[in-house]
Amino acid sequence: VPAAAASIGQVHRGTWHDGRSVAVKVQYPGADVALQADLKAMERFSRLFNLVVPGLEARELIHEVRDRMIEELDYRSEAEHQRRFAAEFADDREIRVPRVLASAPKVIVFEWIDGVALSKLIQQREVTAAEQADRDRIADIVIRLMFSSPARIGLLHADPHPGNFLVQDDGRVAVIDFGAVAVLPNGLPR
Repeated sequence: VPAAAASIGQVHRGTWHDGRSVAVKVQYPGADVALQADLKAMERFSRLFNLVVPGLEARELIHEVRDRMIEELDYRSEAEHQRRFAAEFADDREIRVPRVLASAPKVIVFEWIDGVALSKLIQQREVTAAEQADRDRIADIVIRLMFSSPARIGLLHADPHPGNFLVQDDGRVAVIDFGAVAVLPNGLPR
């Protein structure tokens, strides 16, 4: 039974050989073939998109989307990005990134992390002043992560979806999905 859904796969909870709880992210069988077929179909419609939205340059946009999606299909690349983030933030008091234990083209195994998904916290409409202060603190942490990581490690977490962040009991914000990462070796562009 999956513990969570991922964009092109599922995450299952497992136990590593040393007894640790782990997350096992497995790509759906055939996800790569289906995604590439969808992208090819979109390319066929690029002229139509240009007619509907003049100046769009749909072909270039579709190529960029295709390149990013193909990157997301290779879990080894995702695992390497997660390893770099985990190493950089290993001793951080506010941010936690689970360490990758193993990876393959369609599977990643990393430390299991418990916490409340930021998406669940956002759903709560009425909050106390203290809860709002905590939300502001969490937002500040996420924003600092987003804007500091390109300068720190040359990578930008490019999917700030609230489901990709967990708030842990100790107040740290855990980041759990590195499928969409922009490589920015010179930091944020001017």
